[in-house]
This record gives sequence, C-alpha cells and structure tokens, in this order.
Amino acid sequence: MRFDEVNWAQFLPYDYGNEDAEYKEAFVRQFKLSALSGDQPAIYSMLLQLDGQPLRIELCRILYELITTSTLNLELFGKCCSTLARMLRHEDKLTVDDLTFDWRKLYQLTRSMVFPKVWQDNQLQLRNKIKNIVELACEANSRFFPQSAAMEVFQEMLPQIQFNSMDWQLTTIQLITLFVPTAKLPADMPAVSSGPQSTDIKRWLPTIFSLWSFNLRISVFDAYLMNLVTTLIVEQHGQFQLNCEQIQFVFASGLHLLNLPVSRSNIPLPRSVSMALADTTGYYRMLHGGALPLREERAHTFARFIVYTLSNDSASGSLELFEQLVQMIEPFFHPSNNGAWSSMLARLLRYLAKELLSRSRIEAAEGCKVPEAARLERKVRRRFVVSVRALAMLLLFSKDEGSVSLSHSTLKHLAELEPDLIFRPLLDTLYTAIDSVTETHRMLSAMRALAKLATNLSNFAHYPEGAQHIAPLLILTLPGIDVNDSAKAYFALSFISSLCHNGVVLDELPVSGDMPAVRSMSKASADEVNEEEPPEVDMEQIEWLTRASTGQFETWIDQFLRRVFVLMDNLSSGQDTNSDANSSDMRLGSKASQTTELVLLHCGSRYYPMITRLITNFATSITSLSAVDNMCELVSGFARAIPEHALASLLPICCERIREEIENGVGQTSSLSRVTHAHSETTLVWFASMLAALTQAQDGRQLLPYREQIISTVELLVDSCMSRHVYTVGSKILYQILSWPTRTVPVCGRSWSDSMWNDAKFRDNHFRYWGQHPDIADKDFSISWHIPTREEVDFVLELMQRIVEPRIDELAQRISTLTDSHEPSNAENVALHRVLTVLRMGIRGLGNLVPPPSAPIATGNLADELVAGDDASNMPAWYLLDRPVIAGYVFTDPNAAEYGQVVALRKRTGEIAARALGELGGRDTGNVENIKALIQLAESMICHHAIDRDTFSRLRRGWDQGMDAFSLDTRQSIMPRLFAIRRATLTQISRQLHNMRFMPVTQLNRDISTNIAQLCLSAYAEVRNYAVGALENIMALQPHIKPDLVPMFLAELDAGEHSDAEKMMGALRVMDSGPMRRVFLRDWQLFPKLALALCRAQHEDKPQVKKMVRNTAVTQVVQSSAPLRPEPPAPHVKQLIDALSTEDLSAAAELRQKECFDRYEFAASEHTKLMSQLVDILRDAGTTWRFAAIAGYYLDQLISVRLVPEPQLAKTVAEYLTSDLILFRERSALNLSQILGIIRKRSKDSYNDINVVNRCRELPLNGGRAMSGQQPYTELCARALEGDTDAKKAPFLDDPACGWLVWPETAKVYDQPPADDILAYNHIDEVSRPAYDAVREELFADGKWDEIARLFSVEGTRSPEEELFGSARAVMFCQAFSLFGYPLLERAWSAIEKLARENDRVGAQRAASEMVGGLLRGSKHWARASLDAMWERLIPLLDNVFAHVGPDTLQFWQVCLQFAFARRDPRRYLPLIRMLMYSRPFDPHAEAPFAEAVKLELLRVLLSLWDWRIASAIIDSRPRLLDALAHPYKQVRDVTGTIMYMLSSSEFCVSYANATEAIDDLARYGPLGRDFSHWAGTQRTQKLIAEMTQRVSAWEADHIPSNEGTSNYSRGSKTLLVFFYTGFRYGPRRLALEHARQILALLSELQEQHDDEEVWRVASAILQFLSQVLYTTELAELVATQFLSLLASSKWHIVNKTLPLLCTLTFANRFTLSQEIRARILDTISQYLEHDQIEVRQAASVSLTTLVKCASSQVISEINTRFSAKLFKRLPRKRHGRAPPKDPAAYNRLVLTRHAGVLGLSCLVLAFPYTVPDWMPEVLVLLAECIDDPNPIQSTVQRTFSEFRRTHMDAWHEDRKKFSSDQLEILTDMLVSPCYYA
Repeated sequence: MRFDEVNWAQFLPYDYGNEDAEYKEAFVRQFKLSALSGDQPAIYSMLLQLDGQPLRIELCRILYELITTSTLNLELFGKCCSTLARMLRHEDKLTVDDLTFDWRKLYQLTRSMVFPKVWQDNQLQLRNKIKNIVELACEANSRFFPQSAAMEVFQEMLPQIQFNSMDWQLTTIQLITLFVPTAKLPADMPAVSSGPQSTDIKRWLPTIFSLWSFNLRISVFDAYLMNLVTTLIVEQHGQFQLNCEQIQFVFASGLHLLNLPVSRSNIPLPRSVSMALADTTGYYRMLHGGALPLREERAHTFARFIVYTLSNDSASGSLELFEQLVQMIEPFFHPSNNGAWSSMLARLLRYLAKELLSRSRIEAAEGCKVPEAARLERKVRRRFVVSVRALAMLLLFSKDEGSVSLSHSTLKHLAELEPDLIFRPLLDTLYTAIDSVTETHRMLSAMRALAKLATNLSNFAHYPEGAQHIAPLLILTLPGIDVNDSAKAYFALSFISSLCHNGVVLDELPVSGDMPAVRSMSKASADEVNEEEPPEVDMEQIEWLTRASTGQFETWIDQFLRRVFVLMDNLSSGQDTNSDANSSDMRLGSKASQTTELVLLHCGSRYYPMITRLITNFATSITSLSAVDNMCELVSGFARAIPEHALASLLPICCERIREEIENGVGQTSSLSRVTHAHSETTLVWFASMLAALTQAQDGRQLLPYREQIISTVELLVDSCMSRHVYTVGSKILYQILSWPTRTVPVCGRSWSDSMWNDAKFRDNHFRYWGQHPDIADKDFSISWHIPTREEVDFVLELMQRIVEPRIDELAQRISTLTDSHEPSNAENVALHRVLTVLRMGIRGLGNLVPPPSAPIATGNLADELVAGDDASNMPAWYLLDRPVIAGYVFTDPNAAEYGQVVALRKRTGEIAARALGELGGRDTGNVENIKALIQLAESMICHHAIDRDTFSRLRRGWDQGMDAFSLDTRQSIMPRLFAIRRATLTQISRQLHNMRFMPVTQLNRDISTNIAQLCLSAYAEVRNYAVGALENIMALQPHIKPDLVPMFLAELDAGEHSDAEKMMGALRVMDSGPMRRVFLRDWQLFPKLALALCRAQHEDKPQVKKMVRNTAVTQVVQSSAPLRPEPPAPHVKQLIDALSTEDLSAAAELRQKECFDRYEFAASEHTKLMSQLVDILRDAGTTWRFAAIAGYYLDQLISVRLVPEPQLAKTVAEYLTSDLILFRERSALNLSQILGIIRKRSKDSYNDINVVNRCRELPLNGGRAMSGQQPYTELCARALEGDTDAKKAPFLDDPACGWLVWPETAKVYDQPPADDILAYNHIDEVSRPAYDAVREELFADGKWDEIARLFSVEGTRSPEEELFGSARAVMFCQAFSLFGYPLLERAWSAIEKLARENDRVGAQRAASEMVGGLLRGSKHWARASLDAMWERLIPLLDNVFAHVGPDTLQFWQVCLQFAFARRDPRRYLPLIRMLMYSRPFDPHAEAPFAEAVKLELLRVLLSLWDWRIASAIIDSRPRLLDALAHPYKQVRDVTGTIMYMLSSSEFCVSYANATEAIDDLARYGPLGRDFSHWAGTQRTQKLIAEMTQRVSAWEADHIPSNEGTSNYSRGSKTLLVFFYTGFRYGPRRLALEHARQILALLSELQEQHDDEEVWRVASAILQFLSQVLYTTELAELVATQFLSLLASSKWHIVNKTLPLLCTLTFANRFTLSQEIRARILDTISQYLEHDQIEVRQAASVSLTTLVKCASSQVISEINTRFSAKLFKRLPRKRHGRAPPKDPAAYNRLVLTRHAGVLGLSCLVLAFPYTVPDWMPEVLVLLAECIDDPNPIQSTVQRTFSEFRRTHMDAWHEDRKKFSSDQLEILTDMLVSPCYYA
C-alpha cells in the first residue's frame, strides 16, 4: 500500500462511523448535480474536497472533458487541471490499460493558448492557463495518450517544422515533446507495425533523431528532445531499448549540455554582424517568446536517460559509456575546480543516484511488470555505484554549499542500495575530517554528511557494520555542540536526532568473552571492497563490537547533557529585547531541546537517576531570564520523555519556590510592560516558567498526584500577582492543565511500541532492530492514545469552577466600572488585563470538553465559500460535506449537566466580551494593551475550540518538513513510528478544525465580528494589526459574516475629502486579506463596489496609503475576470457524468441551472454597469492619473468576447488614443485592439455568409501540387513576380512552415481577393453594432488621424537609439484597418503620408512605420480594388521613405516589414517586393554606401521572414552581392555576407509529400534517421563559395599588411568570415558545417592576420565553433582529419593554435569519433612533444593531458611505455671546468627527446589529479630521476610535482597507501621544500 492511500482515521481511538462510504455518496451526488447544472463555483468547491479515491477513473475522464471541451472560469480551470494532474501522477493506480485520452483535444486547447488571438483572454489569464495546461499535458502524455496516436501527432506536428528559421520552432518542438505518446501498449492490444495507427516505436523514433540532427549544438532543442527520448525509455522500461548508436548520440548531446570548459577561449566578437533571424512571436501576443513554461532540468533528464539505458549486456547498455564519461568529467568535481558548471554536475550526480534508487525499487517491488531479463543485475548496479561514488566523494568538500548538500544526497541514495561500497571509504574520510582542527569546512561538511546518512548507517538489517560505528561517532561529534559555531552544532544535533528517529536505543548491552579472533571487517579500505559482489560479513564479530561500543553510552549521555546545558545557557532567547524569533540561536535552541527529548526517550532506564540529577541541578540553578526560554524547552522535553522523574524532582520545588516568592511580596507591583521587568521577579518567573514547562503536553494522570499543589500555585499566580510577566505565565499553566488532560492525543513518542520496549529480548538485542520501522498498513500496527479519565475531567472541572468562572463575574464588574466617567488607574488597567488574559487562556483550555456548536448546512450553499476556505486544501478530504465529525470530545451529550455548564460558561464569556469590545473599543482607544487582550479573548471565542488555524498550519508545515528531511518513500507504507504518531495527531486535530467550520453564525458572533471590524479602523497601529489578524481568522471559519462587514470598510474608501488615512489603511488591509479577497472576486454584488471604491479612494498624499491602494487593486485585477455564462455539459460529457450514479438528478439539475443562470444574468448586468462607471471615471477630467490607471487595469481584465462590447467604453477608448498622457494612449491602444478583435470575432460567428469567412477554406494539398501544380512550390513567388497567371491565382498559404519538411494533408488557405470593392466585414454582429458605430464615428472624425499622428510621433523619454517600434500600437492599427477597410485608409492617409515624409524626425518615422505596418497586415482580407488603390498610394511613399531613411530610423522600417510579413504568403505583397527587388536594385559601386546598405537590409528582412519561399525569386533578380565582397563600407560587407549565407541556406527544403512518407523514409536511413546536420548546398551555392574563396586567395598575393585593413584581401576576408559566422551564430548551420571545414587552411591563416583585429577575432571564433560543434560520426571524422592536416603547416604559430582546437574537438565528440581516429589524434599530438619550438611542446602537453582523460587503460599503458622509453638514455653529466659536449647537436636532440618523455609522463600524472592509479608511483619515481636535468626538463618536473602535491593534498592520507616506503621517501624529497638551515 502507498503511504498516501492510508486512511489515518482508522488509528483513532474512537469509532468514526462509516465516513468513507458516506463521503463517497455525498461527493458523487453533489459533484454530479454541480456538473450537470454547469455550476462552476460548486464544482470548484467539490474539487477542493476531493481525495482522489472515489470513482477515480470516471472523474479523470470527466475532468479531462470539462477542461478540453467546456468554457471554464480561470479559477475552476486551474483547479481542474491541477486536480487531474495530481490524480494522474499515481502511475501505480492508473495506466493506459485503464484510461486513455484523446490527445487532439488537449493539443488544440494548448495551441489556442500558445498562439492566442487578439480577442482571447488577456495575458495575465493566459499565463495562468498555460501553466496549468502544461502541467496537465506533462502528466497525460507519457502514460495516457495511446501509442497508436503517435502517427496522428506526427501528421499534425511535422508540417509545422521549418528549421531554416527558428521562429516559432521552439514551441513546435515543445509541443512534440508534450504530445508524442510514450505509454506502453495495453496488455491486450497487439502491436501494429504499419499504417496510420502504427504502434511501432522503431518506425517513428528515427524521425525524432532526424529532427535532433537539424539543430545540433542548440542546447534548448537538445534538452527537450532528450527529455522526449528519456520519457520514452522510462515508460517503455523492459519493453523497448535504444540501440548503441542512439545511446551514443544522446550521450554526446548530454556531454554538450554540461557545457564544460575544455580548451575554449572566450574571444570578444564584433557587434556589427547583423542579426539574421527574425522573431515574430511578439506580434501574436505569445507569452515568453512563444515558449511553453516547461520545466527543463537538463541534469535530471540526462541522469534518467543514463540510468534507464543501463543493461546487463555491456555491449548494448550505457554503463561503459557512463564510465568513460566519468573519467572525462572527474576533474571538474574537485573543490579546487569550481565554476559555472559545478551546480549542473552536482545536480547530475544527485539525480543519477536518485534515479538508480527509483529504478531498483521499482524492479524489486512485488508484482513488478518489468521482465526479469530487463532488471538490473547487482554486479552492474555495483559498478555504476562505484563510478558515481568517486565523483560524490570529490564533491564532499566543495566550496559551494549547494554542491556539498547534493553530494550528501547522492551518497545517501547510493547507501540505500550498496551501503558497503559507500560507508567503508566514506567513514575513513569522515573520521579524518571530524578530527581535523584546522580545516573547519571539512569538519562541517563531515557533520552534515553524518546527519544526512545517519539513518542508512544505523540500519542494522541494511548495513550491519554500521552499528559498531554509532557510539564512536557520537563521541567524536560531541565537540560539535559548540555555542560558538551554530552551524556545526545544528548538524551535530541533527545527526543525533536522526539516529533516534531511526530507532537507535542508547542503552548498554551485555558483552560476553573476548572479541572473536577474525579479520576486522570495519577496517577494510575501499580497495579491498569487491565491486562485483558484496563482501561476506562476520556477524559474530560485528555483534561483539557493537555490544562493546554501547558501554560508552553512559559517558556520552552525561557529556551530551552538560554540553546542551552550556549551549542553552549562552543562547539568546525571546526574553532578549534584541532577539529575533527566527534567529539562528532560537532555531538552535529548539533543535537542542528536541534532540534532548529524543535522547531521553531512547535511553535506558538505568540512566534515569543520572539524567534527573543533572537536569534538576541545571534547572534550579538560576542564571538570568535570557536563558529561561531555553531552560523551559529543555525541561519540557525532559517532562515529556520521563514524566515520573521530572515531576517528582522538579514540580514540588517549583511550587514551593513560587509560594515563597509570592509570600515575600514578589510580583505585587502593577506593570503591563512586556519588555522590562523587575529584577526581584527573576526567581519567581524562572520557577513559574519551569512549572509551565513541566505541565506542557503532560498526561493528566501524571499530574493528579500533585493536584492540590498545582491548583493552589496557579491560584497564587493569577490572583495575587500584578506583574504581567508573572500572571501571563500563570495563565499559560492554567491553559495547559485545562487542555492537555482532556485531549485525545497519542502517548509515548518512542520509536518502539510499549510492548516491544518492555520486551526483554528486545532490550538485550536492541541493536538488531535499529532502522526497522513498522508498516502502518499492517493490521497489527496500532497507536496508543490518551483518553481522558473521569479523574482528569474532574480535575479540569474543579479548575474551571475555582479559577475560570470567577473571572467572568470579575470581568463583567470591571467592564461596568470602566464605563463610568472616571479615568482608570494603572492598577485597574493591570487588573483588567489580568482578568482578560486568565479568562482567554481558560476558555481556550476548555475547548476539548465539548464540541463547537453546529447547525445543518443546506447543500445549496456549496457554491459559496463555506467549504472553500483557506484551510480546505490542508484538510483531510474524507470528511463529509454537510455535517461535523466525531473528534474525541469529553462531553458529547447536550443533555448532560457538565455539557450545559461548559456551554453556558463560554456563551456568557462571549456576551461579556462582545459588550466589552463595544464599550472599551469605542470609549477609550488609548488603552491599547487591554483592547488587544480583549480582541484576543473575543477571537478565541470563535476561532479556538481545541485547535486554531495557526496551530494547525504550524503542525502541518512541521510534518511536511519532516517528510522532506527524512526522505520517506511515499510509495511504501513503512515509516518511523514517531512520524506515524505525528501524522495521527495531525489527523485528530484536523477533525477538530473541520468541526469549527460548522459553527452557526449567531448574533453573538456577528456582534463580536462587527466590533473587531470597527477596531480594524483604529488610529493605533498595534490595535489595527491585532484586529485585522483576528478578523481574518474569523472570516476564514465563518465566511457568511463577510458580506455584513463589507459596507463598513467600503465606506472608509468612499469617505471623499473627509477620509482618514489610518482608517483607510485598516480597511485596505482587511480587503486585501485572503478570506475577504475571495468575497469580492466571486460576488458581483460586492466586486463592483470595491473596484469603484479603489478608483475613487481620495486620501492624503501618504505614500503608504498609495502603495496599499495600488497593491489591493493589483491583487484584485490579476484575479478578476468577466462573468461566464453557465453552460450545461456537452452530450458526451453528460453521459459520463450520468454514469457516476444511478440517481436521476435531472430535475434538481434544471433547478440549479436556473439559479446559476439567474446569478449570471445579475453578474452580467452588474458587469455592464461597472464598465460604464469605469468609463465615467476615465472620462472625468478630475480623475487623477493614478485612479485612471487603476480603472484602465480593471477594463483590461473585464473586456471579454463572451460579453457584448459596451459602446460607451469603445468610444472612450477610441477617444483616449489622443490623450495627452502616454499611459492612457498605450492602454487605449491595447483595449481598442481587443474590442475591435471581439467585434470581428462575434461578426464572423454570427454570419456564415460574411466575406471574410467565405474567402477562407481548407484545401487538400496533395503534396503541394494543389498550390503550385507540377512546378516546385519554392518557385511560386518567383513565377508570380514574373507575371505567371497560375501562380498569381493560386490561393494564399500563409503558414511559412507548411511544406518545408512535410506537406500536411490539408491546410487553411485564402482565396485571391475578389475584384469588387466590398468590405471583408460586410456584416457586423447586431449586438456589437453600437460599439462598432462608436469606434467608427471616432476614428472617422475630422482631424482625428492628424491628432493621432501628432501624439503617437512624440518622442518618449528614451534616447533616439532606444526608441522602439510599438507592436501593440501596430496591432491596434491592424485591427482597425482590417475591420473598417479602405475607407479608413482614406481618412488616415494624409496623416500617414505627412509622418512618413518627415525623414529627419525619429518619432515621426516610428509612428509612420507602426501605421504602415498595421495597414499592410490589416489589409489581409481587402478586395482587389481596395488593394490596388492602397498600393497606388503606398509604393511611391515607401520608395521615398527608403531612399531617405537614416541610421536612427532604419530599424523602425525593418520591424515594420517584419510585422507586416510575419506568417503571410509573400504573394500578398508583390508590388512591395517588386519595388524592393527591382525598382531599387543594389549597386555595389554607388557613391552612397549607406543607401545601398539600406537596400540590402530590407532585402534581408524579406529573406528572414519568407526564407525558402522567396529565395528563388531573389536569386532570379540577380543581386550583385558578389561584387560587394571587398566593398569599402563595413555595413555593406556585413549585410552582404549575411544575405549570401541566408540566401544559400534558404534553398534547402525537404518537402515530403506527407508525414507517413517522411517517417518511413527517415527510418530507412537507420536508427538515427537522416542526417540533416550538414548540407553542401546547390550548385549555385557551391560555385558562390568557391568564387569567394578564390577571390580572397587571389587578393592575398597583393596584400600589404596595415593597421587600417583597407586592402581587398582584408575586406574580402571579412565578408567571407561574416558569411560563415552568420551560419554558426545565427542561421542554420548545415551549410557552414559542410564548407567551413574545407577552408580550414584559410581560416588558420586569417587568424594570424594581426594587422586587422576584426579578421583574426572572427576567424578564431569560427575555428572555435568548428571545434565545439557536436558532429555525427561520419562528419566528425572528416573534420578531425582536416584539423590534423593543419598540423603539417610550416608555421609553428598555426600548429600552436590548432592543437587546443583539436583537443576540444576530440573532447566534444568523444562519443561520436571512432576509436581509430581518436588514437590517430592522440598519436599525432604526442609527436609534437618533440617539436623544436617549446611553445608547441607546451601546447601539445596541455592537449595531451586533456585527451588522456578520455583514453582507455590500454592507451594509457601504451603512452606510459612510449614516453618512459625516451628517458632510458641519460644525459652526459656536465662537470665544472670540463669541455662542452663533443657533439652539441646530438646533445640537444637528446635533451629534446628526454623533455618529450618528461612531458608525456607529466601528462599522465596531470590527467589524474585526484586519484593514484597503479602505474602512477613508478611514473613519479621516473620523473624524480630527471630533476637534475637542465631546463626545460627540470622546470617541467618541478611543475609536475608541485601540481601533484596541490591536487592530492586532501586525500593524501589515503593516496600514500599506494606507494612503497622507498617511493614515499623519494616523493617526500620532491614534495617537501628544503630547509635553509639544513
């Protein structure tokens, strides 16, 4: 059974009836009724209470249909999505065998939100909806979309791909990731290998890898596609496995995702290279640039892939690849190698361990469906664990705390699988680190590791050897409890508490005889561990050692308590005036007391006398009041753990000392101060606080023997003392004595049940039970509960009669006294405060005696907030909807005398409190402390009945944190007993809190609430804060009170000039609170009032009030929306709902539906009124801009296509286009766009014969032939430009991706515009006609467009270079021209023309570009006559504009054309294209270079938007681009290079006839599909590149180096470089990858051209790109071969720069390069260690070091042998005064040879900086023998040993074991610096 399936109510000590069945019946009935009637608020309320158990599958189907087919409000939409996603996560409950969804419904919904229309929801609502829908899609696709839908998904998605441009492509890839089904086939479904319903994964998986190859090295695409493949592997676990090629491909991509810095240089690149690609997502209101908010955790994805591709067959799995990966990335894990990559690597490590643990648990679970052959063998798992362990051990002492924490989590997960592989090496490291005095960071990390792994280490059944380490580690970590180091102390305490939670018993065990004479298993080093099989364990020796170690527990407990005493005595506490409640000292004190309690609970009874003596001495030794809180926490833990000893030793002392102090007059001074206190009260407060600690959470049976002492002491404290400190503690004691004896709570918080704890067998062998937790699903599992006895109840009733009841009369008397005319004295105020405090605590303490009053609740009220309060999501869901539940109260019979007595007492107290609130609050608001106390008393009457919301929330948070900290596996029902007890406690108190929600709203409660609400408006901030907090709690429990209070607060906002700022702040705080906020959002009686009040809230110019008004308004605006018309479910959904039960609810549903419709009619009416009033506020000249802005924000949210647009609103918005305030103009542009869009949408929906609808149709494309006949579609635009009639008549196909990769079966096309001049919107929706006429009247008014032009052209606050094209304004113009057609252009033309001809004014050009962009885009549906007239006006104007455009205004017209052309067929703009391509041809020899650059920039815009569809047309226009290769003007060269590359790459398109053909063809290329990563280009492209290269080479002969770079060679080289740089940086790379490698020699020469900085920087950047790209296997070897050819250069500078590039290439393509080519690279680089130039040798050494990390052991052995041989021949010794060598050349050759040998061996040493392989000692000795050789040999040896010392310092205590004594002696001489005085 899963943990979350457990019904915790079964452990309650009372019969809770048949709640489950009743809940199911009630839920089904109410949900069915709500769903049938379309009552969305009621459905929301029902889902809040859903526990997911009843009718799980049926509800999943219904929710899915509601989400995808019904129009839901924002709140319900989010709740349905989150509820369904949560239900689907339980994969062990639901599979595709049980449930399948139609993917297309969810896809269409998602797509409509990702690509929204203007008339859809605003962006705030869309953002929330997209987030919810993505969460649902992530859960649904992997398991509940049938595998047979894969072909349908590809048929839908593949036609949307166009990777020549990245525009919109990320979203397409995300949708593919979301909707390609990955679920296993149902067990009864046969596999289908072909056809449209194919379920063969191998058929379509090559398509995914083919798409992957399109965008190699683009990490975001890699991440999403890897996630899809990984999800597929995980879901198909045991049924489908990737082959070796596919695994290698993903590994190569994963290596790139890690982004490790290997031989890479960050070269600053020139900023002048033009951006080649356009992003049009901003023109379509697409959020996040069109990207879906998918969680993209790359490390997690890669880790899951690695783990789930592990196989027992090493040839087909990923284990060997992973081991190679570990060898490559190991150096990046060391603490000294910290960087941006560290976090990613640490997360990868943690996820590797977590996923391995998850897979192992799944495969080991009972009933596992994974075939036996696919389950991981233990030897394979152990190999994997060893590899991960090596990296985790390196991270242990990282500089980054996050990485350290992740390493601990990694080791914990691994220890759960193979503890012997983890703990043996780890414990040696931890022992050494904890002993370290100088390296505090190592000690702290070791403490944290122990705290994290304590549960694994102490689990005897899991790891028996760990038991013997518990006592030594406890003693070793004891010094960590240090007040001077709070972090270290916290983790030391965490280690101890984790052991206790895990069931470790701190009790000495008997030991017999001597230790068995066998090998000590605990001292085995990591090298002795068998990595294939777990070692044999000598249990006899382990048990003896464990028993012997327990003898240290007594000493340890003594030292532990003494250290805790010192800690508590020195920590700050709540008594300190400067102490923060959340300070580290407070947290540490709390942790120390909790740990102490756990230690005392789990120690043996033999230690009780010692413990009692120590704690008694500490507790009775008064130090200062600053330590009282810490002392109390410690004593409280002592009393809960060992109550008999604690009470017997301390309670009499406390009572006696309290009586002595009070008899001596202490505490008699009247004082209400909370901060200061008399020094004489120290002893009294100390012992009173200790008494409170003793009685806290104490079983009443333990207190009964001290009954009289306790009662008399409490009476003294609350009757005789006038000091606030003293009587407050006395009231706390009273509360605890009244409360705890009457509570139904679990008893005994040990990890073991009482029966086991008292079992002698357990006590004598308790270590064998460590870590063995109970199964809470076991029928024998039980929890002991404290049930109040009659004696305890009598004790409480006596206290009530003697202390609480008299205080009621006293309060009534004092309140009546305060109403007199005299001013109360200080003593009277203190006396009143004491009564209020005692009475409040007394009333709270009596909450367990009787249940709260309740009344039946009509089910018709479910639509309101009764069951949808703040805590509904935290409540256990199986409690019934319409009545309270049994919750273990003492008195349950209303007729009993005691029941009536308690109820009467509470009622009388409430009445007096209500009267006192009215009297005292209205009369003397200066008596702040008493008013606050009175508020607390009144709140307690309603909100505290055995439990309160704050306490419940605190306990719930503590439970959640404990679950996270202990890492409980929620898929099992095994958990520590302490956690089960806490969870049972939470269940009990949640039932009590649930009952409080059914208290009737009596007149008394209304009076209390009203009086508290009035105090929320107090002039005193303290009173307001208390009152607001109390009112929030009351409103959450009694929501029906809220409507009565709203007018009071709204009145303060509508007070006008007489408004009081203090009252306004109180009112705003209440209205912005959670409970009240929901009232306004759901109730259209109140929402308009608040909106209008916020827009009219006159107040003093106080910043705090302004801020609160704005925040309240923003909170409301973000969550508000227009009313939604209730709709009955669709017939197929109704059928699903009816199937929930057999009960016929049709009549009730009709009645409920009528009620819902009445509510909607009222809401719609109020919405209309509100919109009108908001418009009036906007139109009011006296409205300040702040309030007008708030009104505008409301209008943005409330405009909806579902409601008729308001004429007055439409007119106002149109008028405000010419407002003097830019804020109003911007808001009006947005609102007008939405209104016009709504009118267009409603008109199209209302009339089937409207022209705009008739011109659009679905056309079967027949592989593209329906568009272009037998001619290629790529030439359609070119033919149209040439005048081809068929090309011009072909319908418009606007989708730019359609047909690039795959042609869809059908596509949405638009017929050519008719020859007439009829408007596209020739019919306007009748109900929208008034709004249409209002806008038309305003936009067609005389002078309107002149005013728009004047105001829209005003430059903003930005500088000219920061002025931006306003896409929102352009969209507004687009909507207007689309709706009103050519007549509007006639009105606007003069203004547009005037702006466009102001060439020198930046603002005018920006405004003109926005208008022209809107016009071009809005003319989409115009008739032919209108279009011809438009072009007749527009072409001459644009020709003039483009001829005079300047550098500051060019960007506006570029974006204008992008906006107009985005996702439009180019044939719509043939006149404009002709002008740009033919009327204004590029002239490379013109004398106005900027004008020519403008022509090219505009041509680039055409190419970036239309790409493959216009490339042939541009080529046919024969632009003279090649003639500009060496153009003197830089911008011309840059754009020329960019356009030439874009033009060449745009000729690439695949154009499969349909998706099936594409999938089958791509599969024929093999498992990786077709390689699209590189492309040679057309013959024209190849000729172009060859011509450019030849020209540059020819110019090289005449080149004279100069700093100006004015030669043709320099200019032509720059253009050529820009050509390739565009491909790598911005455009599709396939062309650059194919051709850049072929000119490596030229690139290497150019990077040496230091006379021109731009040339060598860009050339170096291109070479870096080439070396970093992830290639396919075939291309990688070609590139590597061509890089190797560069090493043959005679220029050593080229060789020196090529070696690091070759190293980077090899590392980046480690998993794609063959072994042969890697060996060749390694051998070639090795040869350059003997190069004559020392710089080359050093570069070769660095490169070889990196490559050795990627080499196999055999290759390393060969390198070792090869370079060791070079050191066999020694140099002749040079003696002083001897002649030089006879043959200097031979001597120098020998030096060079020996230097090469030293460099080669140095590479081996440096390649393994943190380990010592078996061969390394001999290599180091061999290097040491070369220390006397001349330089550079000597310096190389010294540098090698210096680096070895640095990197091996941390683990030297282990590494030195690899060396013999002779080797260590030699090594010591090399590593230790000689002493000067030696």
